[in-house]
Amino acid sequence: AHIHTIIALHGQGSNGPSFAIELLERRRSSCNATLVDHFPECKWVFPTCTNRFSWFFRWYFREWFEMVSMADPTDHEDLQTESLGESVTYILRIIREEALVIHSRNIVLLGFSQGCATAVHAVFAGGKQLGGFIGLSGWMPFRQQLVQEAEESAEGLCLSDYYARFLRLCDVGRREAETAALTPALLVHHADDDVVNVELGEQMRDALLAISVNVSFEKFATGGHWVPGADGIDIIVRFLLHQAWN
Repeated sequence: AHIHTIIALHGQGSNGPSFAIELLERRRSSCNATLVDHFPECKWVFPTCTNRFSWFFRWYFREWFEMVSMADPTDHEDLQTESLGESVTYILRIIREEALVIHSRNIVLLGFSQGCATAVHAVFAGGKQLGGFIGLSGWMPFRQQLVQEAEESAEGLCLSDYYARFLRLCDVGRREAETAALTPALLVHHADDDVVNVELGEQMRDALLAISVNVSFEKFATGGHWVPGADGIDIIVRFLLHQAWN
């Protein structure tokens, strides 16, 4: 039986099995150990997103939500809401199924690129505090909207109310939603990322700080738009040991 679960979301155009190979087999820590070696008691879940028809590009594409530009994720942002809500609902269902077996604080949500952009909303829309959120080379859709609502809320932003309005998620309890922002977060980005600019990762960090999330941001000089190497895996291992599952 497992005692921890990590749900890992792949990037745009990829799939769960491919991401699993990259993250669990090809990437190793500085001591030449895989994440499975470090956490043998952990269950890994790699969902695959929908192969949806893009109304903008006019072809079928595997993506968590429809978008026009990775360089400027806010371009035609209105197209993203419906499909993002569908994907967040899907991930919340997986989280809730796992929470029937283990405590929610033993569940970590991880995402790469567009998977990160989806996971960052799912982790705070779900209501309960999770063990942690790990975002790799990602950004936060509708970041300015969240920050504005947080700034305008005199009594503190209720995330359940916010996501009920924003993504039409109506099954999140208000009381539980107040604990979601207690989920610690780790963001990892490369300064030479030519797909998702590192500034977008920094903006996501600032947005999480605006809703009082305990977030760490690690920036590496090189690595491009991909899963981090040994130094990044070391940081993920330390985060899981000392913040998520301490």
